[in-house]
Amino acid sequence: MNVPSFCARPGAAVHCRAEHTSDARTLEHTVLRQAATMGNKLIKSAVAALIAIGILVVGGVGLVLLAFDPNQYKAALISAVQQRYHRTLQLPGTIELRLFPPFTLNTGPMRLSEPGSNALFAQASDMRLHLNLLALLQRQIVVDRIVLDAPHIVVQRNTQGQFNFDDLLPKADTAPSSAASPPAKPTAPVGMLVRKLSINGGDIALSDARTGVSGRFSGLSLELSGLGEPALSPMSLSARATFTKPLLDANFSLKGQLQAAPHNPLLLQDFMLRSDGNILGIKKLLGNVSGSLSYTPAPAASPLAAAAGEPEPKPQPGRDGGLQLQNVQIKAQGQNAKGEPLQFDASLPLFDWSGNSIQLGALQARALLGAAPRTLHLELEAPACSGPAAKLAIPGLRFDLQQGQGPQAPGLHASLQGALNLDLPGLQASFDAARLQGSWRADSPQAQALAFDLQGRLSYAQAGAEASFALAGQAGPAKVQLTGASKQGAITLQADADRLDLDALLGTHATVASAQPSTAKPVPKAGTPAAAPIDLTPLKDLQLDARLQLGSLRFKGMQWNALTAHVRDDGNTLSVDPFAMQGYGGTLGGTLQVDLNHAGYALMQTAQHLQIQPIIQALSGYDLLLGTADAQLALTTRGASTTALLGALDGTAQFEVRNGAIKGFNLAQSLRQAGNLLRLRQDSLGSTSGQERTDFSSLSVSFQLAQGVASSRDLNVQSPLLRVGGEGRVDLPARTLDYVLRPTLVGTPAGQGGPQAAALKGLTVPVRISGAFSRPQYAVLWSQAAGGAIESALKNRAEQELQKRLGVKDRQQLREQLQNRLKGSLR
Repeated sequence: MNVPSFCARPGAAVHCRAEHTSDARTLEHTVLRQAATMGNKLIKSAVAALIAIGILVVGGVGLVLLAFDPNQYKAALISAVQQRYHRTLQLPGTIELRLFPPFTLNTGPMRLSEPGSNALFAQASDMRLHLNLLALLQRQIVVDRIVLDAPHIVVQRNTQGQFNFDDLLPKADTAPSSAASPPAKPTAPVGMLVRKLSINGGDIALSDARTGVSGRFSGLSLELSGLGEPALSPMSLSARATFTKPLLDANFSLKGQLQAAPHNPLLLQDFMLRSDGNILGIKKLLGNVSGSLSYTPAPAASPLAAAAGEPEPKPQPGRDGGLQLQNVQIKAQGQNAKGEPLQFDASLPLFDWSGNSIQLGALQARALLGAAPRTLHLELEAPACSGPAAKLAIPGLRFDLQQGQGPQAPGLHASLQGALNLDLPGLQASFDAARLQGSWRADSPQAQALAFDLQGRLSYAQAGAEASFALAGQAGPAKVQLTGASKQGAITLQADADRLDLDALLGTHATVASAQPSTAKPVPKAGTPAAAPIDLTPLKDLQLDARLQLGSLRFKGMQWNALTAHVRDDGNTLSVDPFAMQGYGGTLGGTLQVDLNHAGYALMQTAQHLQIQPIIQALSGYDLLLGTADAQLALTTRGASTTALLGALDGTAQFEVRNGAIKGFNLAQSLRQAGNLLRLRQDSLGSTSGQERTDFSSLSVSFQLAQGVASSRDLNVQSPLLRVGGEGRVDLPARTLDYVLRPTLVGTPAGQGGPQAAALKGLTVPVRISGAFSRPQYAVLWSQAAGGAIESALKNRAEQELQKRLGVKDRQQLREQLQNRLKGSLR
């Protein structure tokens, strides 16, 4: 490098060094500026090249897609569906593929049949798929949105539990691969992601032959977004459910924040489920269910287990996955079948089923059923607990029931307490050391409360819908034992008690008709009893087989012993066959059939050796008949009230009574005291009196009943003094009778009646009994007695008087005396 000459002079070194440094800096700046300019040019060129390449690629792909006609593959797709699934796929429209905006595949109308049949499985008026174009280039199928217009799906299940879409579900390849076969060359999987799903005007028909569920979801609207992404996104669902089993006719809507991504739990946060309609017999039900849900499905079976032929485990929440509910709130209100209000609310802060363990928060539930003052209050309380899912113990569970206001109100007041043990995987529950306490009072001022305290065990198993119970303890003064079971809704029951006092429980007592003189206060007019409605509806939904045993039963003042009954109800007919009891020196038994669909009743009853007086007095309130009775009844009737039942009563009744009396009048005495009425043929009237009675050694009569009126023509009463026949009718609805007795005096006790009574021996004089049951009237119809019989009676009386005056003993001596006197007077 050459140095300038002036730099070689002494003293110029410093100056030359500074000048050299300045030139170097200038050169460096120049080089940097040139490099920057060149870099900018290169970057711009690269960007321009990339843009050009992108345009070429997109344009090329676009040209390819525009040139692609998906309709060329319709026939192949239809054939593939037919060959693989044996279903008929119909795509009558034109499949359209649009590039912008957005990239959309439009299938048009479609229809898919059932396998091996042309019956409809699914159809839609249109389906649109909005695809992500860039994802396709990366072997990813990303559907930004699927839109289904007016889809219609028919879901069916047969009695073996097979659904009509089972063949469409993916099946695990359980065939093990051959060890000699070379491993297949791995291929990059094609991922698929659906981000949003929209359904408009959907319709789903359900029919389950196994459970009987049948119905339809119509007007289905669904909006799901954020599918496949591990983040919460809004969702909404609404539909109308119309089912015949279970009984539903209501609108439903569901809103919340949904996360549904692969390999992540299914989350539904802050959901709100609303209902409005008729649900399970509840009318105008408005319901809200809110909370948060998290569900982790059980893992699928491993390929090794499938290859080994091991059965695939059934996915159950909580067994291998998890189910969690938080802050669940339920509120509902509606009306029952009678239009009475119903309310319900419940809260559960936590339900966590993870693995094989469960954690429960404190549960509280309350319900109000019916209108005041008979409102039914229900409360359920369970403390927080945790434990294994198969052996979850909930100690201190309490269920309270109260009817009406206050403990003295008519109705049921009960409390059930105990330890509830749950086997959730097995769907079983048992209530051990259960104690049922409370009281029941009938709606009557004279009724006494029945306090009860029963202890035992209750259990339930979902398999077969089986339940059982065994309770024993005190019910009032009685010792009670109850055992029973239920399977598929059919109930069997065995009830034993040493005593039952229905008079005390129901406030019913026998009404005794006391003897009253003729000057008593006015007699109430005869009339029909008040109509008491009989509702058989609850018995139609009952499947019952019950056996009852009572040591003693008191009802309307009657005391019966050793009562047994077999009660069966199949939902159409209620039968008590047989029933039997003992009391009043005899036995009473028979059968009762009730037609629940038509309110028809059939009674077959037999009584033997019963003292009839207390029974008639207890049931009717009238003291009419004494004696030991045998009876046979075959009665049928129909109606929804007691009045209707009496008015439709048909059948036959036969009675035989021994060594008894008809109370109210003395028939023999009325005949013996006829006096001048016999000569004048004048009727005598009278009223029944409790002090009078007509004794008999035997009485037999039969009745034919039609429309509540009993007719009789074969009355036969015998006693040492009388022979009585008769006919007439008894109107049960009107509580009146009209009966004509035809007594014949066959003898007179020594010292009673004298010649006057003897004169009536063999004479038949009608006696009519008529009027209301409460105070019948009777009349001795001397005017209707046979004229010849009266003349004969008068002749006999005259002969007896002459025999007495002439001192002769018989009729022959009297005739001779009269002839002698007559000859003497003619001489």
